[in-house]
Amino acid sequence: MPHNMTHQNMSKQKPAPMIIESSEPVPDFNPSGNDPCYCGSGKSFGECCGSTRAVRPPPYGLFMFENYVDPELVKDLTAYANRMDGQRLMVIDNKQSTPDNIVKVEDKRRVAERVDMGVRRQEIIDIVRSTYVDLAAKCYGKALDWFESPDLMRYWEGGFYLRHADSENINPETRTWSKVIDRDISMLFYLNEDYEGGELSFYKLNYQIRPRAGAVVLFPSDQRFLHQAETVKKGVRYAIVSWASVKGIKKVAQKPPENAIFIK
Repeated sequence: MPHNMTHQNMSKQKPAPMIIESSEPVPDFNPSGNDPCYCGSGKSFGECCGSTRAVRPPPYGLFMFENYVDPELVKDLTAYANRMDGQRLMVIDNKQSTPDNIVKVEDKRRVAERVDMGVRRQEIIDIVRSTYVDLAAKCYGKALDWFESPDLMRYWEGGFYLRHADSENINPETRTWSKVIDRDISMLFYLNEDYEGGELSFYKLNYQIRPRAGAVVLFPSDQRFLHQAETVKKGVRYAIVSWASVKGIKKVAQKPPENAIFIK
């Protein structure tokens, strides 16, 4: 996969009303280079959102806003995170979980820590809330019901998260994906950049981002945006993560998760 290092402000893209609203199984998104691009441009996928050019516009639906958060605040939060304890992150057990009963276990797919946010927890929640409110409608033309309480993540040297979709699991026999958790929009907020490795890779779109301090990245949570946090080769990588539910979309669970924060 090419390592595309474009860092333009993606807010200038046209709104991408491309959030999947069906909870029915969908085929594996794996277009060839000659297939029509999913963005509707009329170009082939290989000439458009799936291009392998070293420098290219971001794929449709993916947005990055550089320097979105005040640099001094970002430095302060990073210094704070460096002082706080962390706990090895758990992952969702696909076999044991249901939409209304998410079971989490330790897993080799992800080597990272959830950092204790301590007295700054509400401040971080407020930052994430305002980011969703400011950007969700602008990027996707959608209003939100709620978002999951954010996690502050620490990836030590050697840390990674293997490729995954945030809301869907695949049936290996039928090669179809089904939504298993009510996540429609994924958000990443990066606190630092003084490390090596740790790129954010979107394998189906041939696209990779080198995170920058203060940048916010948004993308739909489904399998089209299958992604991976590459291994941190040197240093420590900090990121705040959250997922949001779009208003009006049929839910797979009977009620929001316990950590849901409603947007009024």
